[in-house]
Amino acid sequence: MSKRQHAKAATRAKLIEVARALWAEPGTYEAVTIRVIAKAAGKSTGAIFANWSGKEDLWREAMGFEPPVDSAEVRAALQAAKAESRWAA
Repeated sequence: MSKRQHAKAATRAKLIEVARALWAEPGTYEAVTIRVIAKAAGKSTGAIFANWSGKEDLWREAMGFEPPVDSAEVRAALQAAKAESRWAA
């Protein structure tokens, strides 16, 4: 992996980590914007758009399901379904 590729992978990982932390609580999808995520990660909004087409794509990768599924009940149901599918395989 080249130095540039390594830097891009590190930026992507940092943005995912920050997005997950900011979206950890149910009900935060709408309030946490691309700008908020970029600022918290110490990156530009361009860094997000260089890796994802928008907030929805970042959410899908960071959270593992379709946006804006963002309530405690829905998150619990999705996690339960994910856990069941691991055991069923």
